[in-house]
Amino acid sequence: MMGSLQGKVVLVTGGGRRVGAAICRELAARSAAVVVHYRHSEAEALALCRELKNGVLAVRGDLSQPAQREWVFREAMEWLGRVDVLVNNAALFARDDEADPAQLAAVNVAAPLDLAARIAAQPGGGCVIHLLDSWAARPEAAAFGEYAATKRELAGSIARLAQQWVPHTRVNGVAPGPVLVPERTEAAGTVPLQQRPTPEHVAHAVAFLAENTAVTGQIVYVDGGQHLLPVTHAGRQRP
Repeated sequence: MMGSLQGKVVLVTGGGRRVGAAICRELAARSAAVVVHYRHSEAEALALCRELKNGVLAVRGDLSQPAQREWVFREAMEWLGRVDVLVNNAALFARDDEADPAQLAAVNVAAPLDLAARIAAQPGGGCVIHLLDSWAARPEAAAFGEYAATKRELAGSIARLAQQWVPHTRVNGVAPGPVLVPERTEAAGTVPLQQRPTPEHVAHAVAFLAENTAVTGQIVYVDGGQHLLPVTHAGRQRP
């Protein structure tokens, strides 16, 4: 429903480009006021702010640092007085042989949980949407085990926090599949629907969860059906 986010303030972490930018565009099109968080993508974030028609604010911050997480949230709060919807899109993605496990845990788990708790603590609560990964339900990402573990941990918190924070705060997740191809060609695998998801598919799912006040504790898979494929213990798909 167009316009159903009228008057709502949405903070999108990692919102300057790729999937994050698509989410910002979709929510702005539904009349939300959007806070575009970024770390390195300043040019993209500022260009996106110029592109969007209604109220937009760009905020820079390193979410691996607790003090900067607090600053990002405070800037968003002070802009229009509250944050109604938090979209935790920012994440580090790295192979195990290149990953810093502490950094992965800080950005992919600690930061989204910290920001989510701030939403729940404000008067009236709000809506939290975590961006996960279809790998969160599958053991196939052998070369990306540390990354996949962080996404599984975040996914595992959704039902628990949804129960803890009712009735004022809803918590849901969106788990995309192989959206960033060819960057993730190794991980793309077979897509049962024979259509790879796009950033816009993901953005539509986020918007649905932001708007639908009767949904909490759920994970929506936007992966073309990949999470339904059976796997062996070795992580290979069964014929």
